[in-house]
Amino acid sequence: MKGEETIPLLHDHHAHLSGRAAYLDCVDLSDVEEKGEALSAIEQRCSPDEINVVQGWNDSYYSFSESELEDMPPVFIWNVSGHGLVFNDEAERRSIDRFNDPSLIKNMKDPDWVERNLLKVSKLMMEIEGITEDKISRTNDFLLERGIYSVDDMLMPSEETLKKFKDLDLADKTNFWADLDTFEELDERAREEIEGIKLFADGALGPRTAALDRSYLDGGSGVLVYEEEEFEDILLDLEKEKVAVHAIGDRAISMIVDVLGSLEIDIELPETRIEHAQFIDKKTAEEAKRLGVTLSMQPNFSVDSEHYSDRLSERYLKKNNPFRMLIDDIGFVPGEDLVFGSDGLPYGVEEALRSSLFPIYESQRLSLEEFIDGYCVGSDDYGRIKITIDRSEEEVSVNVI
Repeated sequence: MKGEETIPLLHDHHAHLSGRAAYLDCVDLSDVEEKGEALSAIEQRCSPDEINVVQGWNDSYYSFSESELEDMPPVFIWNVSGHGLVFNDEAERRSIDRFNDPSLIKNMKDPDWVERNLLKVSKLMMEIEGITEDKISRTNDFLLERGIYSVDDMLMPSEETLKKFKDLDLADKTNFWADLDTFEELDERAREEIEGIKLFADGALGPRTAALDRSYLDGGSGVLVYEEEEFEDILLDLEKEKVAVHAIGDRAISMIVDVLGSLEIDIELPETRIEHAQFIDKKTAEEAKRLGVTLSMQPNFSVDSEHYSDRLSERYLKKNNPFRMLIDDIGFVPGEDLVFGSDGLPYGVEEALRSSLFPIYESQRLSLEEFIDGYCVGSDDYGRIKITIDRSEEEVSVNVI
């Protein structure tokens, strides 16, 4: 049985608009599941004469041997999660020559170091590719075609990037978040214009660095970027009233909430968002709700319960994206303290809506009304999305109108 609806365009609460613009013309392996196809794309499209950035590599499909890497042009290959990368000796040599920072490049071979310095690494990759007004404009068109009107850009790399968005009259539909180092480099006016500060508490599932209470199937329990005392000091020194903290694993999420709870009697807490919160448990969710924390989550990440079955226990596969617990048991309200975005994996309404209505586990399900409240802009003035829902086939098709 099919049904048709129209819904407003989306506000993607967790996007990487600057990064998407920077990598717009890169080789993208997001839809490449065979290593031979990936090797062919890199060989044909990457230049032997300059540093190349490749995005979208999913290591649950294949990995690259050392000899395969060294046979490539100078290349950095990003994990699809945006956490973790591999690169060859020629890319290392050219990057040291270009940026004159040997320790930075060499440290990037250490996965734990990369997680603790991810924003620095991300900005370096963006600098290699460059962010132009043309790329920003084309990225905006790309998002509109997929039903996204406005976004939170979770890593604005520089004041220069902010200026380019303003020159294109796109800043009004973009909430910019900056890491601490970038924030320090901004002038006073730019500091006022950005939404808040972005921090990382752990890594991601792709490189097995999301901080879990229990280990991955092949050992290890991820990377906790901050100990409680260090994270507490950062919050005490914040110069913005809003902070967004990346935390996927239950160990990282509980660390954030514990620190906020310990600080509430001494300071006025910053307006805090936890980004992703995939493995939040009921006890931590109750405390987060009490503290006024907003959860910024990704319905499309429910497919991680399938994609990462090679590294996560059944307990974690079932625990991923517990929307029904958060809404029905704890009282989080979509559009108020529970908001949705994509993290670009992938961008657009189709996959997000399919994952919401027809998830792997019932605990991950969202109703269409909850999806609209948590994901869509509040007005029809910017455009509409016509959706066709086939519940018998568990399929969704969309048309931006």
